[in-house]
Amino acid sequence: MKYALLTLATLTALWGCDSDPAGPPDRLTITQAVAADAQLATLEAAVVEAELDDDLAGAGPFTVFAPTDAAFQALLAALGTTPEALLAREDLGDVLTLHVVSGAVAAGDLAAGQTVATLNGETLTVVATADGGFGLDTDDDGDEADARIVATDLRASNGIVHKIDAVLLP
Repeated sequence: MKYALLTLATLTALWGCDSDPAGPPDRLTITQAVAADAQLATLEAAVVEAELDDDLAGAGPFTVFAPTDAAFQALLAALGTTPEALLAREDLGDVLTLHVVSGAVAAGDLAAGQTVATLNGETLTVVATADGGFGLDTDDDGDEADARIVATDLRASNGIVHKIDAVLLP
């Protein structure tokens, strides 16, 4: 019995140890959290190419509406271009900063009709989607969601990441 309790205590202590050197997700910066997410590899490459990785690792807080790899693939198909050409765009920084808001905006803070100012100076409007979720509408002529929010509240030490299903263009 004594050994069973000792074994249980040891296992409990080991489970409580943090084996990830970077720590849990809320200790990662937004840049690190994006890099750690397998669905955001294209966004990571774009952020590095546009030299925004240090900015998104800064104090913040920031909210990033992060296009998934599938969103980038859809954009590449729609534009008829390659990943290399997309990363070489002169306006890559403007495209990426359209997805970033100053301040931490959690999913519970979102409301239909709400507007948020992005770091590139444009405004996004939060719209309700048919499935009961939220999407984002750019300053285009329509009032429908240009991107749906598909995963919310991925916490980082300097903000929040929400995954979206489309790349927003200025």
